[in-house]
Amino acid sequence: MRERETSSRCYSPQVIAALLVLAAVIIAAGWAGKGFEKGSAPRIALAAVQSLATAVLIFMSTWNLRRLDELQQRIQLQALAIAFAGTGIIVMGYRWLEMAGLPVVDWGTFTWPLMSFLWAAGFLYSNRRYS
Repeated sequence: MRERETSSRCYSPQVIAALLVLAAVIIAAGWAGKGFEKGSAPRIALAAVQSLATAVLIFMSTWNLRRLDELQQRIQLQALAIAFAGTGIIVMGYRWLEMAGLPVVDWGTFTWPLMSFLWAAGFLYSNRRYS
């Protein structure tokens, strides 16, 4: 019975912590990179760190989804749909506001962390429907 409980859990605390650390690394490397001249070795290295952290975040999430039961996969699908739609609304909505005069945001740095946050919010919302 213990194995069944574990397989139906969505994410272990260790996976959640790892995903949050990866999101923080992406943001921190983006901010740190701004302190260096474009094309410089440190800035390129930090961009590579961001790319690697993004790839690990995506692969960890995908790997974890494959081992879930059908109900948890459905909850995750709903959470991903919320994250997808929410990211589109926020990024495009703010882009139009930028064209109207608001400060420009570096969406290359914030898109994945935003999607991760919205995915977590979507998961909490969807999970409540089935508990």
